[in-house]
Amino acid sequence: MFFRFILVSFSLVTFLRGFHVSSCDLNCTDKPVFTPTRLVVKYGDPASAMCLICQHCQSESSGFEVPEGKQTVNGTTVTWTVGSMTEWNPAVSCYYSDDNTAQQCCSTLPVTVYQPPDNVSIGLVDHTGPMFEGHQYTLQCAVHNVAPVASLTVTFYRGQTVLGQRQSNNTDKRPVTETFILNITPSKEDDGGQYWCEAKLELGPEGPQLPPVVMSQNVTVHYRIIIQSGQHPQPKPAEIYTLLLIPVAAGVVLVIIIIIFIKFKYLNCTDKPVFSPSRLVVKHGDPTSATCLICQHCQSELFGFEVPVGTQAKNGTTVTWTVGSMTEWNPAVSCYYSDDNTAQQCCSTLPVTIYQPPDNVSISFVNHTGPIVEGHQYTLQCTVHNVAPVASLTVTFYRGQTTLGQLQSNKTDKKPVTETFTLNITPSKENNGGQYRCEAKLELGPEGPQLPPVVMSESYTATVHYKPQREETSQPDPIVLYEGECLQLDCTAVGNPSPLYTWTLPSHQPPPSGSVLTISSVTTADHGKYSCLVNNDIGNVTVDFQVDVKVNYILYIMVAVVAALVVLVIIGAMVYSYYYKNNRMGQYNLMGVFRRHCAVPTV
Repeated sequence: MFFRFILVSFSLVTFLRGFHVSSCDLNCTDKPVFTPTRLVVKYGDPASAMCLICQHCQSESSGFEVPEGKQTVNGTTVTWTVGSMTEWNPAVSCYYSDDNTAQQCCSTLPVTVYQPPDNVSIGLVDHTGPMFEGHQYTLQCAVHNVAPVASLTVTFYRGQTVLGQRQSNNTDKRPVTETFILNITPSKEDDGGQYWCEAKLELGPEGPQLPPVVMSQNVTVHYRIIIQSGQHPQPKPAEIYTLLLIPVAAGVVLVIIIIIFIKFKYLNCTDKPVFSPSRLVVKHGDPTSATCLICQHCQSELFGFEVPVGTQAKNGTTVTWTVGSMTEWNPAVSCYYSDDNTAQQCCSTLPVTIYQPPDNVSISFVNHTGPIVEGHQYTLQCTVHNVAPVASLTVTFYRGQTTLGQLQSNKTDKKPVTETFTLNITPSKENNGGQYRCEAKLELGPEGPQLPPVVMSESYTATVHYKPQREETSQPDPIVLYEGECLQLDCTAVGNPSPLYTWTLPSHQPPPSGSVLTISSVTTADHGKYSCLVNNDIGNVTVDFQVDVKVNYILYIMVAVVAALVVLVIIGAMVYSYYYKNNRMGQYNLMGVFRRHCAVPTV
């Protein structure tokens, strides 16, 4: 019973210890914000992250849940520091418990711990020595002790030519040794070629600016045909088929040569037919016509057009071809004649371009919706639907009226196709609210319509998120004030989303929630360093102000002078009162006065 009680107590302590994260809400309104938003650190290196707790709640229970390192609390900001990262898959979260609402809230920091490969090697699977032309072999690239392998891209090369890229679907976070293979079929031109492979850890924008790359040594491959004396190798079925196909191929080549000879003879005669126009451009479904002028100095009864559709009319040595509705996408149009005197046959071919403007043009981002972040790379995608011929199409990307780039297709299809064009962009804060669009134009040459067919996509308004940036203002450092003067500090910054402001004051005055701090009458207690942390979901910036508050001695002197004057006035009044009473206010006998004025008796 006693041991059961100990077990229950231990389980309860463990539960309460992990209660912060396991029971907290990851989707609360005012959840903690990390800086940076994602941490990429090399194994064994130091690392740190900062967590900003909610600004409008009161909490005494907050901090990091981390497997290692230490944390420092400064107001609503908690800093986590690790001297040497020794965990491969650390679970890092920041939590708080609102004392007013009893709500528990937390955020999780994505952490990637990486290690570049110790070594990269290349070789052939189950083969040594020379290779045979036309046989298939397997190249093997072994990457030793790398993490995380899911971020690894392996590229195979022959000289400077890229043969292929491979990635792993292994999700191990710890270092592993992974093998990648690529099948090759060498030819005699590959004799002496140097094969090698490259392993690159692509860790995203939060990783090192130069991604870790390790290359293998070169493997030189030689091509040889080896037939030993007295031995006759047994041909394989594929070789037997090849031997049987040789005479067939020779016959085909001979036929092609004869056709080319005849065509050359027909197309390069001296007085060949002349078309008007010399090149025909027509919209699919529209009517069209062309005229062919046969030779003027020859006699011929056998002449005309070779066309898949339409009608033709002859007028002397002129033939007119007319089509009510062009329904062919790649018509072969030629005009011929046979000279009765020389028995020479001659012809000309009319280049015909059938076009169709796009049904629709749309623009979007590849694999992305919502706001885009400053400094990150995104891919714009312009899709042109049902256009022909795609080889004559030029797609132009715009931001507002600024041209970002032009692209063309290398396809040769004559029928309508839907083609997608992409362009990489790296937005800045100035592009916030910018309208991206693309334009599809069929450039059909001088024989085409005077106004080339142009179809424009709708505009895509981009919202660019960027970290707070403060406009530089001239301000003395330190800021010197005297007691009683007004202090106003402004750390206004621009950012998207709109930033929040957190002030740290040297005095015990309550910090403001906005960008401007005002103290109407400063005292010496307001002396010191003022820090303003400006942050949003993308990043943060800290602005420091050093304020020096000096004693206003002039005020004290004026008070002393006024006090001295008051004392002097009081003393003067007292002295004046004393002398006035003694000199002017003595004792007088009025009886004597009356006696002097009495009547003198008569004798």
